Amino acid sequence: MAGLWLYFRKRRDGVGEDAVAVPYHGSGKATFIVFTVVSGFEAGLFWLIDFGLVVDLLLLALGVYSVLLVFGVYAGTVVRPHVISPREVRMRYSSFYDVRMPVENIVSLRHLKESHDPTKTRTFVGRMMISHDNAYETNLVVELREPITVTRPLGKTATVDVVKFCADDPKTAAEAYERLCVR
Repeated sequence: MAGLWLYFRKRRDGVGEDAVAVPYHGSGKATFIVFTVVSGFEAGLFWLIDFGLVVDLLLLALGVYSVLLVFGVYAGTVVRPHVISPREVRMRYSSFYDVRMPVENIVSLRHLKESHDPTKTRTFVGRMMISHDNAYETNLVVELREPITVTRPLGKTATVDVVKFCADDPKTAAEAYERLCVR
């Protein structure tokens, strides 16, 4: 819901004045629109079946909540972009991921388009890599000098030294990193 609040106020979270926002919501927009429409349609269909007033109102409330939830996740991807600043690179996904990588620990950030097997999407391979993809593809790779501990969406942690993620414009992100962080 915080993502919705920021979205409607046209604000972004965590992007300082000396930082560059790296959006990643573009390729997932159509999917979120479809899920939002389907959730709304589903909520409306329950009104065609008479379950009784109390159940109908409960199902309507759940339908409205599901629409807000799906749109809230999308809004979170818009208001919480990846961030490149002179201090750190942040890989984020809505409110689920927020991986902070200090510039001193980064060996390289480069544009490299990779396709990922659907069975391994968003998984941690051993103790080495975290991958956040859009449509099973990543296009930015950050290699770290020393492993960092990452908190996964359900609270477990993992130690990684390679972070792969997707951006709408990976070349601009790599250029921003070179401009702001490489000395």
